[in-house]
Amino acid sequence: MSQKIIIKSNQESTLMDAIIYYMEMEKLNYVVTNDINLIDEDVTNLIYIDENDSDANQLPKKEHIEVIFVSGKKRTITSDTTVINYLITNLIQDDNCYTDVQKEYLFKKGIYHIFIERLNDLLKNDNSYNGMIYDLTEIKTIPDNWIFSFDSINDTYNWLSRKNRMLQNDFVRKVINFYDEKVYDDSLREINYLTEKLTEIKEGKKVIDLFICSKDELELFKQNYFFALLIKNISSTYKVYLIDKDRLFLDDKAIFLKLMDGVAIYNDCIYRDTYDNEISLGYVDCNENTIKEYNRYFDYILSRYGIEIKTERDLNEF
Repeated sequence: MSQKIIIKSNQESTLMDAIIYYMEMEKLNYVVTNDINLIDEDVTNLIYIDENDSDANQLPKKEHIEVIFVSGKKRTITSDTTVINYLITNLIQDDNCYTDVQKEYLFKKGIYHIFIERLNDLLKNDNSYNGMIYDLTEIKTIPDNWIFSFDSINDTYNWLSRKNRMLQNDFVRKVINFYDEKVYDDSLREINYLTEKLTEIKEGKKVIDLFICSKDELELFKQNYFFALLIKNISSTYKVYLIDKDRLFLDDKAIFLKLMDGVAIYNDCIYRDTYDNEISLGYVDCNENTIKEYNRYFDYILSRYGIEIKTERDLNEF
């Protein structure tokens, strides 16, 4: 028998977002409601969010339903017929305002990820738990950092693609590029990613690309099919600058090392390439101070070293 899950909640919250994120990822059959007076006979699971110390006696006690009682404090409910397990977490009181990328971090790696794992255990209930209590209240809610990486190179490209599509047209995406044959190889992955980038440019999304390279690397860039197309699509909303790699290294080595192997600066995070990582190619940092720091680096090197490219002929003057 397939699961049909009812989630009882009275309000929107990050906790509810995490539960729905899990449901969608697992493609589970679920309904969110604030009224559980009438529950269909085909309902198999009830996730009851104990908001504002609600009356636990409202819980329907039926043999065919397994209940997961989510509360901010330890409370047990007596029932001779219903399987009831417990998740105790202070996430119920979490009223912090997170960015979309910070939520993604929390759901993939942080305290909400731990909550999701325990919720998954109790929904599957392979060990026939009844009265199991997972107490997560001692786990630190806010992480020490906001950095997460990916499980594969494909995941990295998919995240970048999704993130770029979500950006508003008036936001200026700042991108720092270094040459590396792992990326500029005319592979299908790169073709798909850069095809999307060309579509964004034609749609008028604002992007500034800085290419940090030596003269020899510029010749390799020029042989790359999509680099050539990017140059042909320079416009009032898409701008390209070249920066002398050797000069930047000599004059501002500390900044140079901070920028390798490339950076994309978004409104709520930065993505940094790390090509020595064979698994994912890079990571995401959603620390607010990091975003400010990399915006300063970008503006500084653009102002001091940037050579604007307006036509293909300008490449020959680098």
